[in-house]
Amino acid sequence: MPPIVSEIVKFTVKPGFALGSPEFAQLRTAAVECGVKEQYYGMCTDAPNTLLWVIQWPADKGPLEAPEFRKSVKALDAAGEPVSSYLPFAHESLPRPALTAPMCQLCFLHVGPSVDKATLAHSLDKTFTDCYFADGFAGGNWATASNDDRLNYYYLGYESRAHHTAYSKSDLCAVEMNNLVPHMDSFGTYFMKMTQQLN
Repeated sequence: MPPIVSEIVKFTVKPGFALGSPEFAQLRTAAVECGVKEQYYGMCTDAPNTLLWVIQWPADKGPLEAPEFRKSVKALDAAGEPVSSYLPFAHESLPRPALTAPMCQLCFLHVGPSVDKATLAHSLDKTFTDCYFADGFAGGNWATASNDDRLNYYYLGYESRAHHTAYSKSDLCAVEMNNLVPHMDSFGTYFMKMTQQLN
């Protein structure tokens, strides 16, 4: 399976935005024309007017940075300031279980500027692998952003939000989060049911 660069675009959209809007459809079509075979998108359940679009760009081509495409991406955001993170994966299959799960969680941890990233490497990975002990965990993966080497994004899938909630209250989850959070300057999480587009 080929490697990909998974771009997460976070938009703040205007009230009344619809996933089927022509403007958003045109963006997804432009990605397909650039070789994208797999895209996902959804509205965040806990963040009104927040849209996340995950584009699985072929790694050999990389994300489309054509000015006209990026101008249209900015235009979809209410403030003209969408945020993109680029996550490299060795295989296209690695993040897929999270993106196709009944409940997808995309969460990020940003390491503070004065912290030695190498000292957190074990905890960053264990934060993901421990999820396999959670009831209802459907799989996923994590990666460090290529456009910000202190930003780590986790793609996590669960059978339901209740399964995630139960795991988040467990001692196992608390151990690594307690190890990591003091070293972060920002962190957050988004929950949604993703729509899959295959081309």
